[in-house]
Amino acid sequence: MENSEIKKELDERAREFDKYVQALEQEQETYWNSLTEDQRLMAFCSVVRRIYKGEVEKRGTYRYVLYDVFDFGPQSYMLAQLAGYLSIHNLIYEGLEAEEQQIQLSKEQM
Repeated sequence: MENSEIKKELDERAREFDKYVQALEQEQETYWNSLTEDQRLMAFCSVVRRIYKGEVEKRGTYRYVLYDVFDFGPQSYMLAQLAGYLSIHNLIYEGLEAEEQQIQLSKEQM
């Protein structure tokens, strides 16, 4: 297979993946919009509580939070990543690390 054929095939696969992601996001939005406001709030608070437990209290890895806190299986890894959770996880981790470093620096300066 020549480079141009490989590029063409990769471009086609990328377009298929983009369509899949768009359909998935639409399905998720349709589901969310089917819930009442009370149900959305209950779901939101339940998710936030679990994220807080896994990220802040346990300082867990991305997989730990998905698999052990939420009790999801491996299929959740990519779906959560597509939803932005890996970025959120990394930002929380970096923020907590920076906070710990600042606390340590303050203790050393005393």
